[in-house]
Formats: sequence, C-alpha cells, structure tokens
Amino acid sequence: MSMYFLDETDDWLEYQTIREETKRLDREYLEIGKELQSVEEAFKHDPQNINLEARMAELKKKRKAIEKKLDESLSMYR
Repeated sequence: MSMYFLDETDDWLEYQTIREETKRLDREYLEIGKELQSVEEAFKHDPQNINLEARMAELKKKRKAIEKKLDESLSMYR
C-alpha cells in the first residue's frame, strides 16, 4: 500500500475513465479553440457574413459546454 493517494488511483477504473474523458475533452477544447480563432479572423475581414457569425456563436457555445464538463469531472478530485 502506497503512502500517497494519487499513487493508488491509477488502478481505479473510475479514475482511468475520468482521466481518459478529461484528455478527450481537452483535445476537443483545443481543436475548437483553433477553429474559433480562424473563424474570428475571417469574420474580422468580412463582418457582414452571417454564416461566420453563427459559426462563432456555435463554437463558443460548444467551448462553454466543454468547460462545464471539465469543471464537473475535475471537481471530484480537487
């Protein structure tokens, strides 16, 4: 038995599942951030484009949802 709690958590199935989900959400968050950045840049050059504006809103909404999921999953281990 280890002296440290975190040394033992690697063996827990629940912890492994949460860790994998967190990594997936982190990757998705970064991908959305990159796409959002490029859409915002394109929108600066064409502010009348409603499709770009709608896409920005959609990406921001997705990013906010991921932030909420990450907060919820990480709050168990804080």
